[in-house]
Amino acid sequence: MNFLLLESSEIDAAGIAVVCGRRAAHLITVLNVQVDTRLRAGVINGLLGFATVQKVAADAVTVHVALHERPDLLCDALLLAVPRPKVLMRMLAHAAAMGFARVVLFRCWRIDKSWAQSRAFDSGVQRQQLLLGLEQAGRTQIPEVLSFDRFKPMIEDELPRLDLPQPRFVAHPYAATPTHQLCGFGQSSSSTAGLDDSPSTASAFTLAIGPDGGFLPYEVGKLVEAGFYAVTLGPNALRTETALAALWAQLDLLRRQR
Repeated sequence: MNFLLLESSEIDAAGIAVVCGRRAAHLITVLNVQVDTRLRAGVINGLLGFATVQKVAADAVTVHVALHERPDLLCDALLLAVPRPKVLMRMLAHAAAMGFARVVLFRCWRIDKSWAQSRAFDSGVQRQQLLLGLEQAGRTQIPEVLSFDRFKPMIEDELPRLDLPQPRFVAHPYAATPTHQLCGFGQSSSSTAGLDDSPSTASAFTLAIGPDGGFLPYEVGKLVEAGFYAVTLGPNALRTETALAALWAQLDLLRRQR
């Protein structure tokens, strides 16, 4: 935990919050906080600032919170074919840490139907993983998580209603365009593999990632019809966790280029 994340209901009118449970244990045993220790802090879906330790007890830490900084508004979206339950919980934390505002979970052909019955689909379990990701990265905006059972209805019926940001990318090992050819994305360059007319990466993006074995060609085709551009990190299929980190980092770098 690199960041003290609080519910607004935990802070009283004087700016005092009493932190218990997992967070208090981490503050006491890992961060070794003492009275007057100053910590980066924030409120879920709210402001950023600092918390100053007022009191340390055996199982609780009392802090005074001063919040004054508005976080950047996050808009990126992640379409994620449901991975194995344990992997899903980790990937939700990763997605929150990276700054995705929305995570859309769905089942495609290579996904085991039974995975959707696991505790990883419990909203409380998912929220806990999202909070862990926010604490890691020092963010406060908790992503919205949506779930759809079937791929085709999700693409054809639900996706148009979600108003996901452009540009949109789908990861596919055998796509014609490797990510390094996107260096001129949104700029006038002959090396952009036909992307010169695409919107600039200065704005938010949507990223779709399939299962460990990748999307079926039919599924890639449906995503392309929905406005996604197929990109690859290379011909070797990566685990979904690795693909998420690598693709998000490259796309985030591209939009920061001027």
